[in-house]
Amino acid sequence: MFGLVPGRLAEKDAYRSAPVCPAGTRPGGSCRLAVEATVRDRLEVHEKRSPDYDLVVLVRGSGAHHRLRMAGHSPVYDAVRPGDEVTLTSWRGAIRSVRFGEAVQDTRLSPVDDWRTPLGVGLAVLPLGLLALWSAWALPRHRAAVRRDWPWWPAGMWVAGTILSVVGILAGLGGANVPYALLITAVGVLPSAGVGALFVWVLRRRMRRAADVRDVVAVRPARRRCVRASVHGDVPYSVFGFGYLVVGDGPPAATPDPAGRAALRPLPSSLRVVGVRSLRPDDPEGWPGIYKYDGVVVECRDGEVPVLVGTSRREASLVLGALTAAPAAA
Repeated sequence: MFGLVPGRLAEKDAYRSAPVCPAGTRPGGSCRLAVEATVRDRLEVHEKRSPDYDLVVLVRGSGAHHRLRMAGHSPVYDAVRPGDEVTLTSWRGAIRSVRFGEAVQDTRLSPVDDWRTPLGVGLAVLPLGLLALWSAWALPRHRAAVRRDWPWWPAGMWVAGTILSVVGILAGLGGANVPYALLITAVGVLPSAGVGALFVWVLRRRMRRAADVRDVVAVRPARRRCVRASVHGDVPYSVFGFGYLVVGDGPPAATPDPAGRAALRPLPSSLRVVGVRSLRPDDPEGWPGIYKYDGVVVECRDGEVPVLVGTSRREASLVLGALTAAPAAA
């Protein structure tokens, strides 16, 4: 996108520096031709989320009608009414602006602001593209080196990059010129990095609190209940789609049924609780989405086979109580 900017700027400069056409010049040249016209109608077109504003004009002398899509609704579109006389400025065969009294408004065919879109898109895509390349190189190495840690800083960098991307596109679309847009984007680097660092700090603080499982104590279920919990391990009662656990009615049983009535798979008395911890990146992929950031994992062993039981913090005490009571019940 940056490659389009020099050409757009050159076209803008050519338009602004073009001389006024002498009398009798036909449209289509590189000079700016002023043509008198009469406003016939004003049209507000609602084909998109934001409306477009069109002026229908009749060129004096030739009788040609033109429907001009204006760049916004101010100042000319709002001021004119059918029958008003306006002056059209034509350059290289297209009407570029409309004058009404002292007010001048560009049409959508004006090259004055054509540089803004490619510059804004380029400034928006640049930080995200660099981050994508960095992530493709760094994240696999990060996961291999620290398998049980969350990728904090990559997440913070993506937050900062997204904010800088928004700053860049706004600077490109709203800046007075290219140097000003680049300056605004450069100034936005440090605040964006600060927000990314703050995001990492808040997230790590939140996850550290989630990692504290001292409040998870075994509570034996007083009645039969079906709670949201998943069993994961190389055991026959670990079945994909079995996302519930029936507790309080004998040994706990895994089931896909939220009511806890169908396809029950009891957990054996050989299952022993080893410990309780918070979620980690190497846990089953769907668990963070199901049990949220403060989910709890009950680590167990069935003989020599490790078994994990994932659940929400709210249900963790009941699940832990059912698992610790199961051998005695058997």
